[in-house]
Amino acid sequence: MATARKKQKADPVLEAAVEYFSSRSHDAWRRNFLKANPGEKGKPRMRLRGGVMVDINQPWSKLDLRAQEDNKRAARDAYAAVKKFPNDREAAANFVHECWIKANRKDASQPKALFKPYATLPEVEKDKDRAHVDNMTKALAAVRKSAGKKTPRKTIRAKRSPATASVQIDAGAWRRLESAAKALSKALGHEVSAEVLAAAGVEALVGVCKAVAARARAKRG
Repeated sequence: MATARKKQKADPVLEAAVEYFSSRSHDAWRRNFLKANPGEKGKPRMRLRGGVMVDINQPWSKLDLRAQEDNKRAARDAYAAVKKFPNDREAAANFVHECWIKANRKDASQPKALFKPYATLPEVEKDKDRAHVDNMTKALAAVRKSAGKKTPRKTIRAKRSPATASVQIDAGAWRRLESAAKALSKALGHEVSAEVLAAAGVEALVGVCKAVAARARAKRG
């Protein structure tokens, strides 16, 4: 009996680069699209993704998962192009274009002129394929640079006894806290730091603990 093929381990560099590339590429596309078409803000832009029509005029964080996967597929194609042709930008861009044709040949919303061989495309269209190569190269550099650094744990000193008391937050939690602080800053119109949010969270927890303790004492009394 044939043995089952072992599941291949995910490549952390690839996955990180794909996420980096996809999110930034989509949000950059949307910014440019809305800048050129201000009247489209808030209006759905329906495209075929994963066999269904979805609205791609959404920020990455709210984008339909099928559309996200379509962006990630393009990112993986760009990754494959850079790996296959690390020192030949034009060959890599041609590879990206060939992958695009295969992935979009059933999408009737795409202009037929784009399905020509890379060599016959106008420069403005070639630049889109080149941009995928350049952006993936940048994504890989950013991911490798990040992976090469040991991410220190963020330490927030307690105000009352800074020499002895501290709260340690791992890198993943700190990134989420920074993201939340950025969103809150944008909503409020002034900067709110991750440190301030963390301190506020500590104070909130202290308040909850005191309230619970007070209720417990009242019940015992």
